[in-house]
Amino acid sequence: MIATSNNTIAKIAAVLAGLGLVASSFAAFAPAARAADSTADLQAQINALLAQIAALQGSSSMSAGATFTKDLTIGSTGADVTALQKWLISKGFGIAAGATGYFGAQTAAALGAYQASVGISPAAGYFGPITRAKVNGAGGSMGGSTGGSTGGSTGGSSTGGLSGDEANLTDFDLRSEDSDGDEGEEGVEVATAEFDVEDGDIRVERVEIVASSTNDSLEDKPWEFFDTVTIWGDGEEIGDMDVSDRDAWDEENGQGEDIHVLTINNLDYVVREDDMASITFAFDIADSIDDADLAQEFDFYVDDEGIRAVDAEGIDQYIGDDSDTVDFGFGEEENGTLSIRESDEDPDAANLKVEDDETSNEYTVFAFDIRNTEDVDTLITDLTIDTTITGSTNTDDVIRTATLVVDGDEYDGDIEAANDGNIVFEDIDVALGGDETLSFELMVEFASQQGNYSSGDTVVFDIAPADIDAEGEDSGDSVEVSDISGGADSNTHTLSLTGFAVDPVSTSQTASVVDPVASSYGTFVIKFDVTADEDDPIYVDDTAEQFGSSTAGATYNILGTSTFAGTITSSLTSNASQTGGTYRVDAGDTEEFTLTVTLNPNGAGQFRVELDQVRYGTTTAAAAGATGQQTFSVDNDNADFETDNLFITS
Repeated sequence: MIATSNNTIAKIAAVLAGLGLVASSFAAFAPAARAADSTADLQAQINALLAQIAALQGSSSMSAGATFTKDLTIGSTGADVTALQKWLISKGFGIAAGATGYFGAQTAAALGAYQASVGISPAAGYFGPITRAKVNGAGGSMGGSTGGSTGGSTGGSSTGGLSGDEANLTDFDLRSEDSDGDEGEEGVEVATAEFDVEDGDIRVERVEIVASSTNDSLEDKPWEFFDTVTIWGDGEEIGDMDVSDRDAWDEENGQGEDIHVLTINNLDYVVREDDMASITFAFDIADSIDDADLAQEFDFYVDDEGIRAVDAEGIDQYIGDDSDTVDFGFGEEENGTLSIRESDEDPDAANLKVEDDETSNEYTVFAFDIRNTEDVDTLITDLTIDTTITGSTNTDDVIRTATLVVDGDEYDGDIEAANDGNIVFEDIDVALGGDETLSFELMVEFASQQGNYSSGDTVVFDIAPADIDAEGEDSGDSVEVSDISGGADSNTHTLSLTGFAVDPVSTSQTASVVDPVASSYGTFVIKFDVTADEDDPIYVDDTAEQFGSSTAGATYNILGTSTFAGTITSSLTSNASQTGGTYRVDAGDTEEFTLTVTLNPNGAGQFRVELDQVRYGTTTAAAAGATGQQTFSVDNDNADFETDNLFITS
């Protein structure tokens, strides 16, 4: 091919010499107008032939590439490796990372495929004498170079769609985006390269970014920290590359093993004249970085000629600045930060009817929320709810079944055989998304009362950070207890053989002045409904006293800005029928009760009153304080059982 090209060039040169003589003679003897036209035609032919000579000279130079002389194998580096990689790619044996100058697994695979295609055995991917002779005989290295920062080769570059003159790239700036990323985090924008494009359009075809580790005592190979890189041009994806393998990175010549270069080829990012180019590098962070290496940091920069573009004239243009760096570090993969919160759906304190000799109905006794305050998915694997039961009864003697309801799904709990034992929900695997809140409800059935516990016993449920086991859904790493906050407690529920409910109706308070100087008092009224069980009537004693009484039908607390001292009178009234100093509420009926408290303080102050307990029995004697009296404890967090503050002068 080389000899043929040289002969053709010589022939064309001879023709040109003859054409030159003809042109000069024709110009001397022909009429002026025709001479001018013919001379121009000849000159055009000469120019075309000169262009053909230039093309043939370039072709012969490209074909006469360097001959391979070295054995190459995995781990080899340098210009020979780069030339071999380019040759393999030109023959259709792809290398995903491109011609990086490092002989890795991808290069070995491509070489092995070539060896198999030409009958070299074994096709082991080793570049030795047999394969070298075969490659040299087939035309050798690709050779050639685009060279220089101001132009050169137009081979392979497309100028289609570009306009303007030779472009000028100026004012390069590498701007830091995210200064760190967590294990497993995707699309972390590390840096954005910006520069101005003047005098003509360009098409960016290749970018290189250099990663330099800063701590020699830690792992310094970038492929141990990054999985993929995505290149964005003006907010649109223009390329990506798997960078989790050694083959993707090239060690920068003479700079030491902690300097590695990524080369992303075959880009097609057009920037118009007088616009600013904006190229962003976004990485997916590896999810298995050793904890000790999370302290490693990398400096990123673009070499002085790290970005290559072609302009409308077909000239390669380069820009970058290896002194303009950005820093990037790492953090542990987020697993979620959880917060336990009280729920608006938590049931009010109630008398829960149990049975003497069989399991009770199912009751919702506790509700709470758990919020994930991080933008990462979390898996709650196990959850424990604590119980507090009056008396020395084992939890499994009081609670027969326990079900946790989460987002419509139900999970059965194991009830511990211990006093104040726990209810454990294992392997529930409840997914809690980033910035999401889930509601949890506990439903229980109580065991028969006879021989297990006493009617009137109370039960309270609660949950704390140590009661939750959770992990990052992607990482599989545990959420530390220190990353769980808050807590929640249920209201106090009373277990009773007789069903009984108290619901608020209204409250009011008024101040009355008897003597503007010597005397005034306040009257506080709390109205509430009492509902009896469908099977049995109940009786409520017709007295009311301040908290501390053991027999009154209703007890109350006096609250305020200071401790109350003075005169107190109180009463409990109802339209229900009276029997022996008690009010009777028939089975399944509801009656309204009115608690009235009058305060005459010794000193002026702000005061209010809240209902605390209602006592009842299934007989008049029990209601009046005999054996069998039962107590309903009002939910003190329910403001509907509490009056407003009232200022009373002394």
